[in-house]
Amino acid sequence: MSKTYHKRLTADADFSGIDHIIIGSGMGGLTVATWLAKAGKKVVVFEQHYVPGGFTHSFKRKKGFNWDVGVHYVGNVGKGGSLKSLFDFITNNKVEWASMGDVYDRVHIANDIYEFKAGKENMRQQLKEYFPEDVDAIDAYLALIDKSNKYGSAFFFEKTFKPVLALTIGKLIQRLYRPYSQRTTYDVISSITENKRLKAVLCAQCGNYGLAPKSSSFAAHAMVIGHFIDGGYYPIGGADRLATTTIENIHNHGGEVYINASVDEIVVERNRVKGVKIDNRFIPCKSVISNIGVDNTFYKLLSEKERKKCKFDLSNINPSTGHSCLYVGLDASDADLKLPKHNIWYFKHDDQDEIIDKATVANAPLNFSYISFPSAKDPDWAKTHPNKSTIQAITLGHYDWFKAYKDKPWMKRGEAYEALKLDFEEKMLARLYELYPQIKGHVVETEVSTPLSTQHFTNHPHGEIYGLEHSPKRFTLAFLRPETKIKGLRLVGQDITIVGVAGAMLSGMLAAITILKFGVWKLFKQMKRS
Repeated sequence: MSKTYHKRLTADADFSGIDHIIIGSGMGGLTVATWLAKAGKKVVVFEQHYVPGGFTHSFKRKKGFNWDVGVHYVGNVGKGGSLKSLFDFITNNKVEWASMGDVYDRVHIANDIYEFKAGKENMRQQLKEYFPEDVDAIDAYLALIDKSNKYGSAFFFEKTFKPVLALTIGKLIQRLYRPYSQRTTYDVISSITENKRLKAVLCAQCGNYGLAPKSSSFAAHAMVIGHFIDGGYYPIGGADRLATTTIENIHNHGGEVYINASVDEIVVERNRVKGVKIDNRFIPCKSVISNIGVDNTFYKLLSEKERKKCKFDLSNINPSTGHSCLYVGLDASDADLKLPKHNIWYFKHDDQDEIIDKATVANAPLNFSYISFPSAKDPDWAKTHPNKSTIQAITLGHYDWFKAYKDKPWMKRGEAYEALKLDFEEKMLARLYELYPQIKGHVVETEVSTPLSTQHFTNHPHGEIYGLEHSPKRFTLAFLRPETKIKGLRLVGQDITIVGVAGAMLSGMLAAITILKFGVWKLFKQMKRS
């Protein structure tokens, strides 16, 4: 059994001399904690859940199955990948990545199938084979992805600028990014092609940022496409390796991670952070870094007075979508069942906006699904789980569909709620049997989660999984940056950068830059040497 490096919070824990308190142990929080601990700062991470890691953690069930809750694949971590050295830095080189192969996503639209192949030129060629009449549009699309992401890198790095630079160079960067961030994905793609099916294929991965083409910012779309364009990868040993190895690294540099540690308040005096309160215990520190989402940070841990000082206002932007997920355990191996490594994106037809905007609790699993095969992606799975395999099947899950049951206890929400889950399970299993009939008779364990499950374990108010929605409005919110107007209070997580584990990790690095300033270059040199 592997050693754990996190602790359960106890009343006698010594918190003297803390430099930085991080609230939440998702990838943004663990990343900034690692950078600061490696710089010699005394850091403590408080996690309200009994399992650390946020959306990188996994859960187990009695029959020997375990499933990831959030990390289905990661891009740019192969040989020479732009994110590999950053992941290596926080995990101390203890996470290896398995390629998902030449095809990492397969798109089903009605009765047609389209493959996303690893490598920009492979993708270009494959798309041109599918759409020989639209070769110019495909070239234009890939050029737009590159241009958007070039300005996007500058846009996110600008979030570390101090006010003088932010109001000068920063404004220029924002203006250059506006043609991409302030137009919808649908509008940009419609400007280069009228082919409805090509549009649907190009937008097929919209579930990775949780918004329909006519509502999403093209900048967010471009970031996600660029992230995976060289292929998908999976952490060998499972997604929770990201959290466990990073927590070990934090511990080895003098930091600590505590579970069952729910912060009740960020204490602020005269516009400066003084510490936090947990169960009426005041814990002082020099700064607080929140990784629990801007909504939770400002509306649950700060007063209205402090919120107004930060010019924080979410009234014109929505939370991202929630989801419902069917976790499936099978009594045969991936090899025996011939299960793939690639993901499946299924759409009943090619109007994704209609599918998403007109989704109901009854029709969502019939019209859209994302299917992942985590055990097939992990080379270590068969060694530790012989004759077993796992599948995850996901569709939209709006909080409003389930909120009538929100005040009932977890796992005991009543017959009506269980009936909704059972209906979803039956429809999702029917889709799986249609696509992979060989699994019929091998399903031995199932479990369903809804946005209420996400809300229960993460405290996200609407059970959202991607923070704030990735609409054009998101890219205009000036307060979405690591430093706030309260001295000593900083923010990390997907809200500050972009969706996903990689976006959250980058937010942690940006926050560390604002704290360590020029001292951060020592860590960059250290990263290059390792």
